[in-house]
Amino acid sequence: MPVTQQQHLRNSLLPGSPHQEPAEWSAWHCRLYRGFCLLTLVVILFSHSECVQAQNPRALETYQKQYQILQADFRNKLIQLAQNCQREQQQAGVETITEIIKELQEFDPQANPLPREVRPDLPVSLPASERSWRLKLRNLQEEQANDLFVFSRKVLHADFPSYAYDLILETAYHNPDHRSVRQILGYVRNGDEWVTPFEKEMHDRKQQWHPQYGWLPATHIARYEQGERYVNGRWKSAAQEAEIRRDFRNAWEIKTEHFLIKTNHSLEMGVKLATEMEDFHRYFHQTFAAFFNTPEQMQKLFEGARNPFQRRNKNDQHVMHYYSTREEYLQRLQKDIPQISLTHGIYLFGDRISHFYHRPDAEGDLGTLYHEATHQLFYESSFQGRNRQVGEKNHFWAIEGIACYMESFEKQNKKLRAGNPNHIRFNAARYRLLKDEYYIPLETFAAMGRNAFQTSPNISPNYSQASGLSHFFMHASRGEYRDAFINQLTQLYSVNSRVRNNPQSIEELTGLSYTDLDRQYREYSASLQKALNERALSLQSRP
Repeated sequence: MPVTQQQHLRNSLLPGSPHQEPAEWSAWHCRLYRGFCLLTLVVILFSHSECVQAQNPRALETYQKQYQILQADFRNKLIQLAQNCQREQQQAGVETITEIIKELQEFDPQANPLPREVRPDLPVSLPASERSWRLKLRNLQEEQANDLFVFSRKVLHADFPSYAYDLILETAYHNPDHRSVRQILGYVRNGDEWVTPFEKEMHDRKQQWHPQYGWLPATHIARYEQGERYVNGRWKSAAQEAEIRRDFRNAWEIKTEHFLIKTNHSLEMGVKLATEMEDFHRYFHQTFAAFFNTPEQMQKLFEGARNPFQRRNKNDQHVMHYYSTREEYLQRLQKDIPQISLTHGIYLFGDRISHFYHRPDAEGDLGTLYHEATHQLFYESSFQGRNRQVGEKNHFWAIEGIACYMESFEKQNKKLRAGNPNHIRFNAARYRLLKDEYYIPLETFAAMGRNAFQTSPNISPNYSQASGLSHFFMHASRGEYRDAFINQLTQLYSVNSRVRNNPQSIEELTGLSYTDLDRQYREYSASLQKALNERALSLQSRP
């Protein structure tokens, strides 16, 4: 919950009260994710002053069918190549192609991180038969990448930006060195690597990233690894530096491309948090690319314009303060927020800083950071203008709902995902809807502004409902309503007060009545729970 002078009662908003969810609602994971759009960018938000037209779901379905035809044709070509490998007794080729076909069956655009290294040419020393099938495979992949890239531009012109970015990422999966796609994604080539402009700048300055100590002059790394620290122009021991940094006024400052982490806990913890937040930032801007860009900017980028989405100011980092103890956190914020003791973290509009403290009892739980960072990244999409209130009059559920949704962000083997339906937020949402029969009709729910939402005696179940609705709008019907939902968030956070105070309703943006959306949300939740239950029974029956 972002606040100005209002307290953030996140601790009281966690699901589980008044009911504890039964085990069958939370005991398993299910691979149910939608791919999201991809673009690495930090830009000034240009809010839409005109109304956004409702999208045509049938049009999206048409493009999805065209995509399936592309996929089927590509799969058939792969099968033919695998059969040729089988006849020529090229078992490595059969296994490689079979694995690619398997990945395509459950392809998740977000779950395939791009390689940093440029693909080398195939060695001329390879046996002729092996070189032949590898060349044919690479040619097929590059052809598919080109077809998908052309198709993505067609989809973008049809005003489905999220789906277009899904296609961009899939293009990069087939051809990681596709120059136009790399440009769209915000990469530049540096020798035999793809890096961000910021990384290239740091490398040019002879700086290296160390996984424990962050960006350092290359000449300092050896001494740091030996236990020395460079403080105020002098070398000291790590223990001496820790004593200096204990006072938060002298805290470590870890600066990355998008964040400035200030902490008195430890340098290592600061770097760890910075690394986690950079991953979160990348995924966030992938998912909400349509929030940060006007349609005109997107069109220019897809048409080959140089990436206009670089940071306008190198000092535009998002600031996070991480205190070593809860006592320090309370001492810093108690004066302005009397009920700060009820929180684990908070983002303040006034100083544009998110605040957190070290919790030994919740090691590795970054849900609070992701929640507040969501508010921060949306709000700081524009570094211009005076402070502004969001969701004051209505639609406040979307502000908090999407922040709860992003609590589900996770990394699995370098793969970034959000929206796991078995996350505690979504389990609670389905429980309260399907078991407790608690639901406020969306029309009434959407009419609630910040004050009505935050002061409601039913604030905990309302947070659950907001979480569930956010999952619905992000995932239902293969992402049919995702862009409409993002459009509404764009308007709610607009720097234009007229747009911000009079946003279009989700009814207007989807072209569906509130009644239809209420019905679809209940059906979606019930269907999802049924699938999870069946999945659990299947796992239990395995020997």
